[in-house]
This record gives sequence, structure tokens and C-alpha cells, in this order.
Amino acid sequence: MSFIDTHCHIDTILERTGGTAEALLEQMTPVPEAIIHIACDPDDFSWGKEFLQKKALSGIKIYGAFGVHPLAVEKFSPKAEEGILEGLKLPNTLALGEIGLDYHYEKYNADLQKKVFLRQLEIGLELKSNFVFHLREAEDDAFEILQKIDSENIKAHIHCYTGTAEFANKVLSLKGTYFFGFTGAVTFDKTATIREAAKAIPANRILLETDAPYLAPVPFRGKTCTPAMIPHIAQVLANVKEISLDDLLKICKENTNKMYGI
Repeated sequence: MSFIDTHCHIDTILERTGGTAEALLEQMTPVPEAIIHIACDPDDFSWGKEFLQKKALSGIKIYGAFGVHPLAVEKFSPKAEEGILEGLKLPNTLALGEIGLDYHYEKYNADLQKKVFLRQLEIGLELKSNFVFHLREAEDDAFEILQKIDSENIKAHIHCYTGTAEFANKVLSLKGTYFFGFTGAVTFDKTATIREAAKAIPANRILLETDAPYLAPVPFRGKTCTPAMIPHIAQVLANVKEISLDDLLKICKENTNKMYGI
């Protein structure tokens, strides 16, 4: 079984479980072919750079992305920009992200989130970078921004997709190339709308991810998620798309190559 976790946070897993990255990856069963580690808080950039310099552990290839998450926008600064630029110079950094908008929690600062999102988009466009987007409960503002930057040169992974099928179709109508990542949330009992979106989105635009340590899929709910749990997410998506697990894994691997070149 060959699969890639296109979005995880190895440092945050270790904060919960203890131990080392080497031990964590060595214990994974089944073994992912590769992982994409996301460093999305300026406080975590240094760890992410050191981790990516390993390039591989226990036969698992290591890739990454750097950006400032919408829930960390208060930390965005010239120093944070410098950290992003340094991270993007690493040969196994694949994207700028995760960046975007998150209106889920009370007292969010929409104006600051949009300002920081747009600035990071400018940086990525100048560098011709791929993007990882975090868009949560902010569909109207997110689409307005995506329309504003719309270009055939945009390639983005909308990670942990929990939006509607309607919003996905609007995004797919744009000139850019967009992929939608599905996490363990697609396996939960009360997330029929996510499965509806997965059914509506073309199979050639779906990516597999865990967002580990968050959102462990059924039957691991309540536990710390790891990239080894991807097959459980893949099986639910295969059921939704009415194809075999092998076919789903193959399609998603091809999509990962189109999105990230790996």
C-alpha cells in the first residue's frame, strides 16, 4: 500500500506523545512513502527547517511547507516573512502555507487575517510557489480573494476541506488549479456534508492528508492522529467515490504528483 500524507504537523504530534521524530516515523504501520510537514507558526519555523534537513527517516521521505496560519496572524512580522523565505529555499520545501482565513472561533480579526493572507499570496506569487490554503467558515471572503488573484499560474491545496460542494464548484470554476485535501473528519458520523463535497469534487482533484495530530479518523477518534492512519481516510473516500481502495490510492498519488511534483 503506497500513500503520502500531504499535510501533517510532526512537531505537534511529538508535543503530545513525547519521543523523537526518528522513533515516531520508525514505529508507523503501515509506512507512508512520504509526508509533508507543515510549519505554520513563526515559533515553529526553526524546528521545521531542522526537520526538513533530514530529508528522510526510516525510509520515509520528508517534505515541507512554511507560512503563517490565520490563527497566528498576530505573529506575522518582517521576521516571520524572513523565516518563510528561508524555509522556501530548502530543496524539499514544496509550498507556502498553510495560509488563509479561519472565522470559526469567536473574536477573530477578519481584517488582519485578510491582510496577512494577501501579503503571503504576494510573496508566493513573486516566487512562483505552490500554496496550501486553510479556509474555514469564511467562504465569501475567501472566494473574493481567490477571484482577485485568479491566474492559470495558481496551484493550491485547500487543506482539511470541510466546506460545501457548492463552494468547491465555485473554486473549480477559477483559472487556477485547486486540489482539496480530506482528513479524518470525512469519516465522522456527523459529517455527511463533507462526504457530499467529496462525492461532488472530481476524483482527480482529491488529496489524502491527516492534519495529524488532529482529527484522527474512525476508529481512532480521541487518539493522537499520525500519518499511518491515511488508509482509513482513503477507504471512506473510496466508498464515497464508489471505487476500490487501490484505485483511490493510485488516483490520489497521481494528484499529489500533479500538485507537489512528488
